[in-house]
Amino acid sequence: MASQKNITSLEEIKQRLEKAQAVFLVDYTGLTHMQLEDFRHELATVKAEVVILKNTLVNIAFKDKKIDVTEKLKGPHAVIFANEDPIGAARVIVAFNKKNSLPIIKFGIFENNIIEEGMVTTLSSIPPKEVLLSKLLGLLNSPITSLVYDLNFNIQKLAILLKEVEKKKVDTDVS
Repeated sequence: MASQKNITSLEEIKQRLEKAQAVFLVDYTGLTHMQLEDFRHELATVKAEVVILKNTLVNIAFKDKKIDVTEKLKGPHAVIFANEDPIGAARVIVAFNKKNSLPIIKFGIFENNIIEEGMVTTLSSIPPKEVLLSKLLGLLNSPITSLVYDLNFNIQKLAILLKEVEKKKVDTDVS
């Protein structure tokens, strides 16, 4: 018989999973309390949260979403719920790992697929949304800018040619 505390915790995990765009699991062993608090603060800047939960409850919650992580949930894990910006959360996790050599990235769940540590690192290297949008805008403006330049170039050539013709006429009229 499951305790009321576990049932409540499981419901909270399920709600967090529904709200999260991505979930990352890391081994937090070795982090000091201050480092963990710094990690939480950095994740909060990208609207992500780190929670330490029982592996059994996490496994049950994932099974309800038809994701089997039984083999991967061995040992202590902290679960990071990326609620708005999964790429930003991955960037924070990888940067914190580079700075402190902890937490150790184990795996993640992104778009209902299990992703390995290497893919989390790859996700973190994707430029921010604003940069990608500005690149897209530049690509969309490029043909229009080229067309304007090409049309303007022909008009400029015509103006220069007319100026030269006018100059020659003036030179021939004066002589």
